Amino acid sequence: MYSHSRLSCYEQCPQKYKLQYIDKVETEVEENIEAFLGSRVHETLEKLYRDLGYQKVDTLDELLEFFHDEWKKNWDDSIVIVKEEYGPENYLKMGEKFINDYYNKYKPFDQGRMISLEERILIKLDDSGDYKLQGFIDRVMESEEGYYEVHDYKTNSRLPLPEYIENDRQLALYAIGIKERYPDVKDVKLIWHFLAFGKEIDSTRTDEELEELKKNTIQLIDKIEGDEKFVASPSLLCDWCEFKPICRQWSHLYMIKEKPENEYLGDPGVKLVNRYAELTQKKKQVTLDLYAEIEKLEEALINFAEKEGVDVVFGSKNKVKIKETEQNKFPSKHSKERERLIQLLKDHGKWDEVIQLDTAALNKIIQEKQWNSELLDVLKDYVKHEQSKRLYLSKIKNDS
Repeated sequence: MYSHSRLSCYEQCPQKYKLQYIDKVETEVEENIEAFLGSRVHETLEKLYRDLGYQKVDTLDELLEFFHDEWKKNWDDSIVIVKEEYGPENYLKMGEKFINDYYNKYKPFDQGRMISLEERILIKLDDSGDYKLQGFIDRVMESEEGYYEVHDYKTNSRLPLPEYIENDRQLALYAIGIKERYPDVKDVKLIWHFLAFGKEIDSTRTDEELEELKKNTIQLIDKIEGDEKFVASPSLLCDWCEFKPICRQWSHLYMIKEKPENEYLGDPGVKLVNRYAELTQKKKQVTLDLYAEIEKLEEALINFAEKEGVDVVFGSKNKVKIKETEQNKFPSKHSKERERLIQLLKDHGKWDEVIQLDTAALNKIIQEKQWNSELLDVLKDYVKHEQSKRLYLSKIKNDS
């Protein structure tokens, strides 16, 4: 059955999705310290609210003791710490702070009535029930006003951008499931607890937004179901992927990186890439040299034509025609004039016609007078006319 994490896996890399969910390739998954910390903090907060359900209010010391016990019980030296300047004790202290700050902020924990904890929920996306998802909600509460709240704990080291909250799919899907399961609910509030910052951020979704989410999620599922290639999508996330050694993007690296240098350099693939890189670099240098020489020749031809008072210079088989043209020059990038010009075009509804300020397109519009004269007159303040000479090479026709 689909889930938010499964959908996200496909969006990040279709090939990883195939290896994990279709081929079901088994790997030795190395847990990273961030995930380990997140799990231990979640377990501790789950204990807090589970005990509250039995009318037991844990002390802060009891929670920290539980956190330490779970840390020791689950710790393994194979857990990956990418940031080598920090050790396990640093992350342990981070977890202690998360729990301490949360406890002191919300005690005596009387903010509403608990509905469920670590609840598995099914989410129906269509009336026929052909499209379903499942999820696990950290905590569901009911406020005094009768609103339901979906709580999610985050141990991220960075606060998200507002766009993340507005477009978060996971909790919005949970809102759909909550509305289906509890018909008496007035509305659902989505609440993220960013523990590293002691911040609570909330949001809601309208019925129209949830319907649009259903539609988009169904389209994504259809895309997955219809995918026949599952092409890899390399990104920074590759460094965290357990399938990297067997991925077509990386497997050759793993084939050669353990070889001794003499075998490594003798690998056919390594030899081909090294030679290709060498020739490509030579080609680039030749191209640069040619451009430089052509520029010098163009300058010399223009000077010769001016000195001799001619517009065409002849060779043995070719000729070069030198034509003087008038060119419009626009304000340079990042200048204040450029910014004012862009705003002017937007104000007149013309920005889409020269998107990204395509100066070639704008130049053509001015030359052909495609816009009304009033706007063209305003544009004159941003345009400088420059005389330039262009060279046209052609073969000499045989008159005979």
